Order: sequence, then C-alpha cells, then structure tokens
Amino acid sequence: MTIYGRGGMDVRQSRRLHPGVLALVITAGVIVVAALAYLVLRSPAEPVTPVAASSAAVSSAPAAEPSPTAPAGLTTGTWQVSPADDPDSYLAVKGEYATMSQVPAALTVVRGLADDSCFTFRDEDGKYLRHFDYRLRFDAEDDSELFRKDATFCAEDDQPAGSFRVRSINFPDYFLHRRGTDLYIDKPSGGDSFTAESTFTLRPTA
Repeated sequence: MTIYGRGGMDVRQSRRLHPGVLALVITAGVIVVAALAYLVLRSPAEPVTPVAASSAAVSSAPAAEPSPTAPAGLTTGTWQVSPADDPDSYLAVKGEYATMSQVPAALTVVRGLADDSCFTFRDEDGKYLRHFDYRLRFDAEDDSELFRKDATFCAEDDQPAGSFRVRSINFPDYFLHRRGTDLYIDKPSGGDSFTAESTFTLRPTA
C-alpha cells in the first residue's frame, strides 16, 4: 500500500529565526540604545545667561529726574525773573510794589487769569502782579474782571531764545518796562534802550 505524506517544507518552520540571527538583532539594538544614551549625556547644556536678571535690575532703578534748565521763553512754573541785560537783578516785591532787587526772589508763572493763552505772575504770598495807574504792584485777587485783566500779560512772539517781552492784555500798546528799579507798563519809545529795559529772562530757582 502506498502512503502519501505532506510534501515540501513546513511553512511555520521557515518563519522561525535562527537563534544566532536573533542574538545578533538583540545585540545590535542594545548597541544603538547605548549609543543614543551616550550622545544625550555628552550634549552640553545651554548656558544660562544673566541678561534677564540684569535687565530687570536696571529697569527697577528709578530714572534720574532731569535738572531744571532755563526755558526758551516765557512759560509756566516757578522761576527767578531777571532783566536780560542784568542777570544779577530779580523781579521782587518791595512793600506793595514790584521792584528790581539784588536779592533772588521766586515768582510763579501761571496761565493768564483773563486769557489762558497769556500769563500771570504770582509771588510767594499768593499775590498777583498787576498794573494800577500804570505802575506794577502785587495785590490779592479780588475776583473782578478788571483785576484779572490788569494781572494778565501776553508774550511777544519772535523774541531771542531765552528771553521774553510781555504787553498788558487790556492795554495792548503797553509793555512791562523797567524805570530804574521800579516797573511800569509803558508805550515803546522807539529806541533800543526801551527794548532792553522791557526784555526779561527766566532762570531756575536755587
């Protein structure tokens, strides 16, 4: 009797790896993992820069306030008012009148009482420079329209840098003007001396 068996190779046996090949695959995997770990450990860490810390330290320091400087012309603030040709004299108060003094005095320049595009001068006692019978004096505000106009002076344009001239708002042909050590509002005489006597500068208070 003829006996027929399975012919050919068993497929399941063909799919099995040879033990030697399997050992080589495992060894290669171990080597690859070890190499990657070595490279990671050898990579230098990024240096930490102190830029942020130093920047924070700089920004937290308060900025120094600029020193006050003489303005280009008439402007608000507390100043010493001097003739442009006599920086050692100062507009001050003597009794009730305005005068030029050798003693430094501070005046506060504010927006004009009658027109905020012009200016008003106030002394340390809160009295205002105003004209009365053309002479300049310091008086307490009486809340009248006449007082506000008497105490308001408008600056001339196109003055030399650092200087100013002012005219009365209610007598626009009259300028604040020195007569010796006294001050008045006067009409220009047409000479250079009048321009010099009616030109003033502002300087920071000591």
